[in-house]
Amino acid sequence: MAHVKFVSPSGWDFDQPIVTPVNWSSRGLIGADRQQFLKSASSSFVDQLDRIKFAKDEVPLHVIALGSSEAYGPNRNGDGFKEATCRQYHDTFVKFAKVFRNHKNKAERGDPYYGIVKASAYNEDMRRVELLLALNSEKSAADRNGGFVADAELEKIARGEDIPVSMACRVPHDTCSFCKHAAKTRDEYCTREKCAAGGCKSNLTRLVKVAGDLHHLHVDNPNPTWFDISRVFRPADRIAYGAKADYLTKAASDEGLFDMQDYIKAAECSTAPLDVILYQAGNHGMWSEKLASQVRLGYGLASAESYKTSEDINKYRCFVTKPFPVEKLASFGSDKCNNQLAAMADRQVILSLSDYARLSNKEEHVKSAASVLPGIYARMTEDESLPLRLEQGGCDFIDKTASEDSRTLAATVYSEYSLSKQAAEDRSFLSCIRGHSVPELVSFEKTASCDEVGEELARGYAMYKLAALWRSAASDDNFPLTVRLSLRQNQVLN
Repeated sequence: MAHVKFVSPSGWDFDQPIVTPVNWSSRGLIGADRQQFLKSASSSFVDQLDRIKFAKDEVPLHVIALGSSEAYGPNRNGDGFKEATCRQYHDTFVKFAKVFRNHKNKAERGDPYYGIVKASAYNEDMRRVELLLALNSEKSAADRNGGFVADAELEKIARGEDIPVSMACRVPHDTCSFCKHAAKTRDEYCTREKCAAGGCKSNLTRLVKVAGDLHHLHVDNPNPTWFDISRVFRPADRIAYGAKADYLTKAASDEGLFDMQDYIKAAECSTAPLDVILYQAGNHGMWSEKLASQVRLGYGLASAESYKTSEDINKYRCFVTKPFPVEKLASFGSDKCNNQLAAMADRQVILSLSDYARLSNKEEHVKSAASVLPGIYARMTEDESLPLRLEQGGCDFIDKTASEDSRTLAATVYSEYSLSKQAAEDRSFLSCIRGHSVPELVSFEKTASCDEVGEELARGYAMYKLAALWRSAASDDNFPLTVRLSLRQNQVLN
C-alpha cells in the first residue's frame, strides 16, 4: 500500500502565471522568444532547449509545477517536497506523466490523455520544479504521441484564459515534519500521544506551538513518482490564489481543516497507474501487454462487482451444491494440476471457493474467506495488491498448454460445473423442474469471523479466478455472461 497525493501549483504563491504558452518556432526557441522564456523559466532548461523538438502539430506549454518546502512551505493539503526531493525526482514527470483531465489517469484502463511532458527541470534560483508540455493540437500529433486532441485546452489558450492544473504522485510513505514518523497510509499517521506537535492524524496543516516555537505541521514526501498532470475544474489544494501569509492565517483560524475531508476521500480512493506501481516495486516500469491486460480485467471485475445484483434468486440455480471431484486433480501447485486447471478454464470450468479450498488444503478457512469474497476485486485494486501479485507471477496455469488427458477430464466435468452459457442454462432448467432448493448466499458485509488465513485464501482464490477468466476469454463467445456468473459464484455458500 502507498499514498497517492494530489498537488496543485496554486497551493504556493509563485507570483506569476502557472501555465504559459511558449512561442516555439520550426527552428526551435530562438531570439526574443528565447530570452523572454528564460526570464521566467529555469536556466536548467538551457542545456535542453536545443535538443527538445516540438512538431508543428504540438502546442508547447511552460508549467510551474511545485515549490520546495524550504522555500515555499507545504501546500494547503499539508504535503511538502524538500529541495533534494525535487531535484532527484522531477524527471519522473517525463518518464510517467501525461496530460489528463480531472485525474482520470489510468491509460491501461483506457483513460484518455491529451499531451505529453517533454522536459522537466529544477529551478535552482526560484527553488521550484518546472515542466515543458506538448499538447496535441491536431490528430496527427494525437496519433504520434498517443491520446486525443486537446481541444478544450486549446480553446482556453486561444481565449487567453488560465488553465488550472493539478498533479498526482505516488509515494511509498510520507514522514511527519515534526516527529519524523513514517506512514504508508493515513491510518498510520502519528497521534497526539506520540507526537509533541499533536500528530498528523489530527493536526495536519495546523500551526502548532511547541516549546515556545510555531511549527506548521505537515508531511514530507521523500520519494514521489509523478504520473499525472491534469487540467481540472477545481484544483485539489486551491487557496484562491492568495499569498502564503494569507494561507497560514487561514490555516491557524480554521484549524487547518479547509476541505481536507474531500481531499482525503479523493486521494484514498485513487491508485497509481500500473507502470508506476511496478516501477516503485523495483520493476522500473518494465511490464508486458499480457500483464496489463490481466490488470485491466481485474479493474473490470472490480467495477462489475459494484453493479446491483439480481434479486431473482433463481439466477443462482446454476451453481451446483455437489462438490467438485478434486480427487481427480493432481497435487495443488504441481505441473500436472496446473495443466488440468488450464484445460478446465478453456471450458469455463472454474472451481468454487470451497472446491478451491479443498484442493489447496485450506478447507477449514472457507467460511472465513467466504465472508470477504464479495467485493474482493475492488479491495485488491484499491490497495494495489492485485497488480503486484500479477507482477510476482499470478497463477502458473495461465500459460499452460493443456494435455490430451487434461482436456478429457475437462470434458467430463463440463456439464455439471462449467459457467458457459449452455451448461449454466441447462443446470438452471434441471434445478427448477426437479424442485431443488436455491443455493444459500453469503452476506456482502465483511464479518468479524474473517481471519488472516481466510483473507489470504479469498485473495488467492480471486487470483485463480482472474487467471481462469483471462485464459477463457480467447475462446468464450459469451465472455460477459461468464464474468457475471463468476461474480455471482462468489456470493454462493457451497
